[in-house]
Amino acid sequence: MSWLAVEKAKELHLRYPGLSGPPVDIESMAEAEGLEWLSWPFLHPVKEVKRGRWVGLAQNLSRPEQRYLLAHALAHHLLHVGNQLSFHHQQFGMVGREEREAEVCAAHILMPGEELTKVIAMSLWDLADYFGVPEELAYHRISDYATQEEKERWDKVCYDGYV
Repeated sequence: MSWLAVEKAKELHLRYPGLSGPPVDIESMAEAEGLEWLSWPFLHPVKEVKRGRWVGLAQNLSRPEQRYLLAHALAHHLLHVGNQLSFHHQQFGMVGREEREAEVCAAHILMPGEELTKVIAMSLWDLADYFGVPEELAYHRISDYATQEEKERWDKVCYDGYV
């Protein structure tokens, strides 16, 4: 997991504490960071395109997926130089370093560690609903994208019964 991606998400929450939710006001955060977005009739499998400060999101996305893709574009904006294109599923199962960093950062933006610790004992679908994210992102946030510190803290919450 990318330490830089986690740190960028934390910095974002420190800059905009009033927008940290839950759910995180990702639209206001993205706007405050200089991004603008619009709905676009992309053809499958394209769901999101970032070019400079502009983000195109595919039409007819669910609200959680729209929030996630905007956070993903914001993560690229914070972490990487250039333009990005997001497909429905990565082709051939390959995920590049920049995509992985954006995934981790987006998960930490939308599901901040402090807030997540308060509700970590919820079911996966309740966590997804609470944070307004797709269930798949909630799953990855608490498994693949969790820091070692978070895992240790959550073990205490879940097994010792305190927050």
